[in-house]
Amino acid sequence: MTGAVKLLAQRTVALTETLESLAPAAPDVPPLDQLLQSADDATLMLVLRQVGDLLRSADALLARAAGEVEGRSGRDREDPLARRMGEKSAVALVASVTGIDVRRAGDASGVGVAVRPRRALLGDALEAERSTIGAALDDGALSLEAARLVASTLDHVERHESLERVDECERMLVKHATELPVSDLSKVCRHVRDHVDPDGAEPREEVLRAQVRFKKTQQRDGMTRWLIEADPESAGFITAALDARTSPKRRLRFVDELEEPVDLDTRTMDRILLDGLVSIARDSLKADEGDLSGTAVTMLVTVPLDALKSGIGTAEIAGVHEPISARTARRLACEAHLIPVVLGGESQPLDFGAARRLFSTAQRHAMAVRDGGCVWPGCDAPPGRCEAAHVVPWSLDPMTDLSNGLLLCRFHHRRYDNDGWEFRFRDGAPYLVPPPWVDASQTPRRAGRAAVA
Repeated sequence: MTGAVKLLAQRTVALTETLESLAPAAPDVPPLDQLLQSADDATLMLVLRQVGDLLRSADALLARAAGEVEGRSGRDREDPLARRMGEKSAVALVASVTGIDVRRAGDASGVGVAVRPRRALLGDALEAERSTIGAALDDGALSLEAARLVASTLDHVERHESLERVDECERMLVKHATELPVSDLSKVCRHVRDHVDPDGAEPREEVLRAQVRFKKTQQRDGMTRWLIEADPESAGFITAALDARTSPKRRLRFVDELEEPVDLDTRTMDRILLDGLVSIARDSLKADEGDLSGTAVTMLVTVPLDALKSGIGTAEIAGVHEPISARTARRLACEAHLIPVVLGGESQPLDFGAARRLFSTAQRHAMAVRDGGCVWPGCDAPPGRCEAAHVVPWSLDPMTDLSNGLLLCRFHHRRYDNDGWEFRFRDGAPYLVPPPWVDASQTPRRAGRAAVA
């Protein structure tokens, strides 16, 4: 039994055993939805991870089988398999037999051909064109989509670089593919293509600029419809301006007894975005450039020294009668200028206002360039929607420098502070370490946008 098939069988058994563990000893097994409803959170997450493992293993087998069908359906064959089965191509045959759509069948065939062992003209066996991708597929580490992205990128690199450089690039991309979501991997692949062919980006930009659309239509019901299709440069300006006007920080909030931020704004996101655009137009008419990057508040926070160190206890904000938790004070301080008043055992001030809690504008710009947005795996929040968080809590290690900072969106900043996640670098790459209750093995997860060498 080959490694890929054996791995697929093992993962199928593991998932089956997990689901069977949820079923009572009675002979009648309840429906799947009832089994999952009876599962606790940890078991449900285990099921999802096992399903993901199973899907990747199935992708490997699909690609291998599709590649073999492609090989047996080649024009050099006396009686091509696809034609013999009544289909016009190998891709059509794979789609017909498996029930998947033609596009996915094409991806499977393309990857399968790339990882399929080759034959020399005299019949000697040769290594597969993309052996590193094939090995990662067989190990269940790559999805079909990730393998397709890497393979197609390497096809582009091969037109500009030596075979040795292509091999290096394949190893680098496969490593990224095993750690990053497909959405981030596609960005890495685009950077690689532009890196090996710098002239390729400019013609692509010109094509996109020629395709822009800006159309205004007056509807019969009195509404006005705007249709905008913007090139990347134009979209960048529009997106940045709208992000600045629609950031959740600018919307009215209050703190309830659970000390969790709650939005009072009941507008839909469509309404919020339109209001943001209108506000930009109004300011433009007033010739007022405004200030989009300043912080909004200056806070005087009184907190006992023990509470500052542990995050357990309460703190007080000057002018606010209701106390807040020390943990909430830390989080709010990321959005405001904080002047700390640290109290000793007898509530006497130990330190007043000397330390700088906030990252400077220059540091935030540097983080925006370095992190590209929220570093949480799979989160695509841009820098404008992120907060500058301290890797080590400022109360424990009062350093406000780049080595102790990272960008997190508001939601993931709260998760990082409250749930016990840790951040560390490994071989120069950033990783987030989940708390035991999220992942018992505490396996580090690749964070941030991968940089391309």
